[in-house]
Amino acid sequence: MSNPADRLDRYDGYLQQDPDNTSLAVEAFELALSLGLHERAGGYLDRAQASAGDDPHLAYRRGMLLAAQGRWDEALALQQDLCQRYPDDADLAVAQANLLHYAGRHDEAEAAWSTLQSGGSLPDYAWANRLRTLHFLGRLKEGLSLAGMRGDLLRTQPEAAGVLSLMAVDAGDFAAAHLWADLALAGQPGSLEALTAHGALALAAKDAGGALAALAQVVQARPQEGRVWSSMGVAHLLLQEAEAAEADFLRATALMPGHIGSWHGLGWARLLRRDTAGAEAAFQHALELDRNFGESHGAVAIGHALAGQREKAERQIERALRLDPASLSARFAQAVLSGTLQRPEEFQALTARTLRGVAAPDGRSLADWIRQ
Repeated sequence: MSNPADRLDRYDGYLQQDPDNTSLAVEAFELALSLGLHERAGGYLDRAQASAGDDPHLAYRRGMLLAAQGRWDEALALQQDLCQRYPDDADLAVAQANLLHYAGRHDEAEAAWSTLQSGGSLPDYAWANRLRTLHFLGRLKEGLSLAGMRGDLLRTQPEAAGVLSLMAVDAGDFAAAHLWADLALAGQPGSLEALTAHGALALAAKDAGGALAALAQVVQARPQEGRVWSSMGVAHLLLQEAEAAEADFLRATALMPGHIGSWHGLGWARLLRRDTAGAEAAFQHALELDRNFGESHGAVAIGHALAGQREKAERQIERALRLDPASLSARFAQAVLSGTLQRPEEFQALTARTLRGVAAPDGRSLADWIRQ
């Protein structure tokens, strides 16, 4: 396969010979845009618009360029104008909904998708992003219900199937998640959403190696996915690979500073390394995010217990058990205070057992919780 940059140079040669070839200029624009060469892409688009005139789909591509440059307000204003001028063009309406979604205006995007769907004008290719908006809004049942109604169509669309696999994971329907993920990967082996779902399903089955194999492919392509770094951290915790787990959770907490589960994971990774001060700092941060979560109080108690601060530990244990009588982190702290963990291997073994049982507010294990 030829180098994309070389292909772009060849486009330049072709356009010198055929300067009014709009289709060729559009192809060059799309390649340059995919390479992040925004100024060069703009030049190709200028050439196409000069030869084709007032073409709405060329104007739409101008919106794509503006969005790629982070100029969301300009892109949306341009797209809104196009939709008003061409109200019956479903492709332009889809482009508007997509822009709203990626600009972070998800409620408006969903309103746009709903209008298209209720009017029977939602193109087949738009289903993946329509479902992504529902997923972002947490409307999992609605998305999976749509899958039930349009299953025959969506089974033929690997991208949409990948989105559905992750929605099913988050809804706790692991059978459906397996089905959609397998369909997605059969048609699109690199589907990042399906690979993320496979990683989550492997974690749920305590298959840490399988989870890492799937999730590593995702972070290689999308290193800013905090959810995936957190899931990798859980996998490394289950393998008792504390150093790797700590690195994963540090990435996750940097990307998702408000995700309590990742702070807990960071704390447990540090406990496995016997970094009690670091663990206490992570658990304390989790506690500050939500003071009504018993496991956070229990986890802070562990740090106090390991530091020999009995009174502080006992106060946190009491709070933890009042909020959650089944708190395993509180029981862990009690074991530390009782002096039953005399040897390093006993500490390591209890830490590993606790990691498999610590419950989140809704009853899931720590691994399941961090996966969300």
